[in-house]
Amino acid sequence: MRIVTNKELSSYKVLPFDLYTENKGKILEAGEVLTPGKLIMLKNYVKIYTEEFGSEEESEGKVEAENGTPSQLLNFSYESIDASDFETVINKDAYVKTEIQVKIKYFYKRILDLLIQGYYEEALFKLNTLVGVLKTEVFKQVGKSGKGSKIRFLGEYELCHPLNVAVISGLIAKKLEFSTLNVDQVILAGLLHDIGKLKIELTDSEAMLTMNEDEVKDHPVIGYKMIREEFELPEDIAKVALEHHENNDGSGYPKGLSSDYISEYSQIVNVANFYDNLAFNRTHIMVMNNKETLRTMLEVGTKRFSAKMLYSFIHMFNYDDSKSFNDMVL
Repeated sequence: MRIVTNKELSSYKVLPFDLYTENKGKILEAGEVLTPGKLIMLKNYVKIYTEEFGSEEESEGKVEAENGTPSQLLNFSYESIDASDFETVINKDAYVKTEIQVKIKYFYKRILDLLIQGYYEEALFKLNTLVGVLKTEVFKQVGKSGKGSKIRFLGEYELCHPLNVAVISGLIAKKLEFSTLNVDQVILAGLLHDIGKLKIELTDSEAMLTMNEDEVKDHPVIGYKMIREEFELPEDIAKVALEHHENNDGSGYPKGLSSDYISEYSQIVNVANFYDNLAFNRTHIMVMNNKETLRTMLEVGTKRFSAKMLYSFIHMFNYDDSKSFNDMVL
C-alpha cells in the first residue's frame, strides 16, 4: 500500500483507485466522483492509503519477476510487450483504440522504469520508438473532427501528462511545418520536459509528496542537466526542460526569460504543458471540459504564451468540444 496525499486527491475528478484507512477499512471506491464535500471529508483522515501498486510483498515479487536481471528489464519492445495485466484508466471517447491507449501507457511506464534504474541508452532508444508510435497511432486521428479531448490520455498524471504534452507539442510543430527531424525532437522534448521531477522524487520521495509547484522550481535545472550531461541529448531538447515554465512576459522561472529569448521548442511545450495541466485541473483555474480549457488558454493569452504558438494550437481544434472530462473516463 502507499500513502495518498490530499494534494494528489484534489487533482482527480474521478477516483482511479480504492481508498483505505491505516487498518485497511475502505473509505471510498474507485470510480466515485470526488466532489468538494468528499475532498473536505478526506482531510479528516490522518493518513489515507491505496493498493494501487499492491502490497509491499506483492511489489517485491513483481520486481523480482519483471526486473530481476538486466536482461529481463531491458528485453522488451513496443511490438512485444503484453499489457493485458496492466490496469489503467482510458479515454472511452478517444479516437485511439482502447488497447492502443493501454499499450502506449504501459510501454512508457516500462521506459520510465529503465530511466529509474539508470539504463539511459536503452531508455532513449525506446523513447525514440515511442515518438514514432505516437505519430503513427495518435497524430493520424486528429483530423477526424478536431476535438482535442479525444486525443488525450486520461488517468495517471505521471504517465499521461508527458504523453499528452508530447502529442500536443508535436502537432503544433507539424502545423508550423517544422521538418520531420524537428517534429520528432519536439515530441521527445515533450516526453522529457518534466524529467527533473523524476530525479527529485528518487532522491527525496517524501518531499515530493508534499511539495507544490512553487517548491519544486529546481526541476527545470535538474532536468536540463540530466538531458545534457547524463542522456547526452542535443541542447535544443535540453532547453525545453529548462525553459518550459518561462512565460512570454518574463514572469516565469527559472531565469525569467521573455519573448524570443525563449527557444521555439520551449514556447511550444509551454503551451502544451499549460493546456494539459488545465485539463487535469492542476492549476488554480478549474475547468470541466475542453471548451472551457481552450477559452482559458485564450484568456491567459500572450502574457504567458507566444502568440504564434498559442494561435497555432487553438486553430488545430474544434472549439465546440464541451463533453465533461469526467464523462470520458473509463
